[in-house]
Amino acid sequence: MANTALNSTLSQYDADWTWSEARGHFESVDPEFHAVVSRLDDPIDVERRSAFESLARAIIGQQLSTKAAQTIWGRFVALHGLELTAEGVLSFSAEMHRAAGVSGQKHGYLQDLARHYTDNPDMFDAVESADDAAIVSSWTTVKGLGPWTVQMHLMFQLRRPDVFPVDDLGIRRSMERTLGIAKDAPKSVYTKRALQWGPFRTAASRFLWDNLDNQPK
Repeated sequence: MANTALNSTLSQYDADWTWSEARGHFESVDPEFHAVVSRLDDPIDVERRSAFESLARAIIGQQLSTKAAQTIWGRFVALHGLELTAEGVLSFSAEMHRAAGVSGQKHGYLQDLARHYTDNPDMFDAVESADDAAIVSSWTTVKGLGPWTVQMHLMFQLRRPDVFPVDDLGIRRSMERTLGIAKDAPKSVYTKRALQWGPFRTAASRFLWDNLDNQPK
């Protein structure tokens, strides 16, 4: 059964939620979705990284396949040595980064991220008490960081419990295939369907991605 006391008090800042708590909540509020979730293993938590490293990696991986992104990221890190820092990124020219496979546009994005970070590291590192919307609003002032990229950091690195990235096509396709939502419905339809999953919409999103990967092609 769901822990209703926890569900009612879990805040958007609480990174200590568990998959079992999320499953219990879905069972209580949405049996149809819980039936989907019950067929899936708990998603695997990712390696935790600093905000600067996480966002730099996200920029490099934009519009690339997973394999290509991993290859270029490996070259980029090797180019910078043992520790990736904002100061180090600022010291590298576009030509130097291009040797690792980083485009000129992404070099500009990385430079802007590094400038923001060196000017105000607390903007990225001291966000424990900042709400999700405030972080999205603040970080998207950096060139190359859109709402989706920031939401991924909130979900995977900060483990914020109640993030629902409705702009993610995989999330929407998974909901269409398993929950009867019409293909390419207005985004408000997906958002409304997900409201009952709060405050565990991050967990719901992770399950939706895994469910899409487990469906017959």
